[in-house]
Amino acid sequence: MMPVRATKFAEIRPVQQVRAAVKMASDLRFPVLVVGDAGFGKTTALKRVAQETGEAYCEVSQQTKSVKGMYRMLLDAYRIPPVSHFTYELADQCLRWLDNANGSIPPVLVDEYQNFEPKTLRELLRVHEHCRFALVLAGNRERLAASKKEAGALSQINSRIGMRVHIERPTSADCKSIGVEYNVEGKDTYAAIASYGARTSIRQLCFLLDMCVANSDGVGSIQIRHIETAVIGLHGRRDALKLLSPNT
Repeated sequence: MMPVRATKFAEIRPVQQVRAAVKMASDLRFPVLVVGDAGFGKTTALKRVAQETGEAYCEVSQQTKSVKGMYRMLLDAYRIPPVSHFTYELADQCLRWLDNANGSIPPVLVDEYQNFEPKTLRELLRVHEHCRFALVLAGNRERLAASKKEAGALSQINSRIGMRVHIERPTSADCKSIGVEYNVEGKDTYAAIASYGARTSIRQLCFLLDMCVANSDGVGSIQIRHIETAVIGLHGRRDALKLLSPNT
């Protein structure tokens, strides 16, 4: 299983949405797809929920996008040493273990699912249909077919997804909750970070606040002057005004 690193992250909407997705996948045993643009908090929410509940978190990469890599990824997520380097033996090992678990398998959260080759994603969904473990897929956006041949495979894939959850831009409440974790002080400061987060992303907001902490050596609270200085440094004075004003 990939190590899940603790992070400074508030109880915001993406965390709640991922929790709901895991519960839905566990209750109904249909795959659930979580989709969100880069920086909207999807991956951090997945890791947060996995850390809290002990679910298996894994991320699709160049090494795991093939069928063979996918089976190794599943075995690793459940901390099972692979017995072979051959795809068919890895598949047999994985299926036997899932069958023998008798429904007591923790949910698996698969991040960056869009990096799978279409045949790999179809194979994963086939395994899920056979073993009925709780499966949550997550990615930056729903995959688009690149060819007529691929379109047929993707049609089969989409028909097997039970539910879709869309992670949207951070709300004002999300931004303010993050601000509490960073010891932000003052109504004007909270208004500024809410405006900035809504116009950018959770990732950029956290980067901004980390920058403020670093500039102040982590001493004291983050105030409006720290935010303004950091945003001007990142975006320039003209864009800073637009990003921080709630009325633009």
